[in-house]
Amino acid sequence: MRWVALCCLFSGLVAYLAATAQADNAATAADSYKKAAEADVKFLQTRLAELAQKQAAGENLLQGHIKPALGVALLLAAYGQAMGDNTLRGEALKIIDAIQAKKFADANTLAKNLAVKPGQPGKLDALPKPLPPDAMLEAVMNPYRLTKVGGLNIEKDIRDMIKGNNPLKIEPAAVEVLAVRTAVLSAYASHYPNPEAQKTPADKKQWEKWSLEAMELSQQLAAEATKGSTADTMKMKKLLTEINNTCNHCHEKYRD
Repeated sequence: MRWVALCCLFSGLVAYLAATAQADNAATAADSYKKAAEADVKFLQTRLAELAQKQAAGENLLQGHIKPALGVALLLAAYGQAMGDNTLRGEALKIIDAIQAKKFADANTLAKNLAVKPGQPGKLDALPKPLPPDAMLEAVMNPYRLTKVGGLNIEKDIRDMIKGNNPLKIEPAAVEVLAVRTAVLSAYASHYPNPEAQKTPADKKQWEKWSLEAMELSQQLAAEATKGSTADTMKMKKLLTEINNTCNHCHEKYRD
């Protein structure tokens, strides 16, 4: 059943990558993965350079800085798979191994050589799972954290864009990258319910349902954001609100 669910989940990602309602949107969807990958390569290169420098100096390394790096490396592995960039996928997984081994100089060297070179879209038959289940979930959730504590600020950016007073401006280019990230993170998360969501089969099913909803909403958001200056701001705000609500429902019921 888990394999069937996995295949169904990736059929959504394939659809997002390969086509949307308009046939010419296929290239746009692939380009969205490329944009997210380029942004996340920069983040990972900067973060690992900092961690390597601190380790070499004998300084304390904060888990709040390490775990988002693992999460972003997982994103890059998935992007590489989606874009047919096998080198990116493989190097991202090597970086995860180096981080897990606390070899930050090695991770930094690998990150310096990362490049995004899309090929033919790959077959998305399974996401990488290089970590134990509990570590996978933790790594996947950490990019949502605030920038000031080491994350990508995803959760706060979503909330700031939908708040009533002085909202953050909804910029299609930024939203496109955010949406690709949340789509892939939600796909990962669906397979790693936390202990609260493993208490009953119904709980596991609900966790997977909310994760899949967040993924699908994120795909819709990315598709709208690719329109750039002609993107519908109100539609994007509505989708951002729905993503936030879905996350809140899950947190309220299962956050341990």
